Amino acid sequence: MRYTVDQDTFAINIFNDGEDVPFHYQPDYPNGDPFDSVEEASIWAEAAIAAHSPDVLVYAPNGKGLTGESKPDPMLKANLIAKLGLTQEEAALLRLI
Repeated sequence: MRYTVDQDTFAINIFNDGEDVPFHYQPDYPNGDPFDSVEEASIWAEAAIAAHSPDVLVYAPNGKGLTGESKPDPMLKANLIAKLGLTQEEAALLRLI
């Protein structure tokens, strides 16, 4: 993945490698805080791209000065489903509640 940052607005576009159309547009932090510089937007973009990796345990921060929220642990979820004896269909239905 790669990203660009608009030099005037600091808006971010994130692209899959080899593609010219972004799959993610981020004009500011998710909570509406503005990016104040290209550098600040770049840090957020790099954290957002990194969060796509299963090895990274946090999302990009929701706002200025915040830390990223923890991503759910897939092994914890799998262990919980197994301990409860749920089928995959039953586990999928729980997400709808």
